[in-house]
Amino acid sequence: MGLLFIGGGLGGLRTLTLEAVEALKGCKRVYVDTYTSIWQHEFLEEVKTLSTEVVLAGRSLLEDRMREIVEEAAIHDVGILIPGDPFIATTHTALRELAHRKGVATKILHGVSVLTASISASGLHVYKFGRTASVPYTDDIEQFRQPLLAVEENLSRGLHTLLLLDTAKGGLTAGEALTKLLEAERVFGRGVIRGDMLVIAVARLGYTDETICADLLDRMMQRQLPPPPHALIIPSHLHFTEKEIVSTYSAPEAVKETVVHNPVRERVFTYTAKCRRIIRLLSSQPRLRDYIKYAEAYVEDAEKFMEVGDLTNALLAAGYAEGLLDALKLRGEVSFEW
Repeated sequence: MGLLFIGGGLGGLRTLTLEAVEALKGCKRVYVDTYTSIWQHEFLEEVKTLSTEVVLAGRSLLEDRMREIVEEAAIHDVGILIPGDPFIATTHTALRELAHRKGVATKILHGVSVLTASISASGLHVYKFGRTASVPYTDDIEQFRQPLLAVEENLSRGLHTLLLLDTAKGGLTAGEALTKLLEAERVFGRGVIRGDMLVIAVARLGYTDETICADLLDRMMQRQLPPPPHALIIPSHLHFTEKEIVSTYSAPEAVKETVVHNPVRERVFTYTAKCRRIIRLLSSQPRLRDYIKYAEAYVEDAEKFMEVGDLTNALLAAGYAEGLLDALKLRGEVSFEW
């Protein structure tokens, strides 16, 4: 007896492990998480034949009845069937922790996750992926700040980004998510999401109509894909082996046409160019010689850090140069416009 967290894979019976099938058969009751992702209807019908009792459970049921479920698991085996790999998302951590505190045994049965399946399907190098982010199903533009910042951070470090799209209300499509991200870009002005960047869309992995395609963002927004669940990948610079794989499922010439942006690098270039211009403007004033020397040294440091790929220190050095010149302006020593 105990509480079993069973990975449901990618939403179909074919992606369940044999261990998961045996566990479902051995549970007196199975609660099926119906809100973390989208299940195939046929899959749910098949699951109902595997266990004595199957309960389709929304978030409120699993959260409000946690104690009851744990008490039940102290008497006989109870399963929580969860899309993907059970604790890739932290949705059920509280239930696991409560069982531990109550002395009820728990077991995790791992399943195929969209996290690894999307990367595998894309053919991109797993070691080149940065922070994963979610794109919510909402009109609150503020909630798109985090995925935007995740893409910015990853691109600045030369890393790819996996974006998991919300499955609420039938699921967010790749086109809808890109539209929202472009809208957020216009609001927050991060210089991250652009029409000429390459994007990869992954639709319905594990389903019979699974699809993966790559194209420039502007064109991807018009693509007709199978219904959700969808995920997006925003690639950074591609290794030549990655380019070869992506070319097998991309629009003609898309890989060659794409422009890879590095927001921090571009920001440093902008800052240093502005500082160089102001330094040239002020260099004819002997009384400012020492100040100009320091500002110029900071700019040179920024450029050297850029050469070795140290973008953090490059940005700091450019900021020091800009701050020094701004201080002169605020003191009334000089007059210029950035």
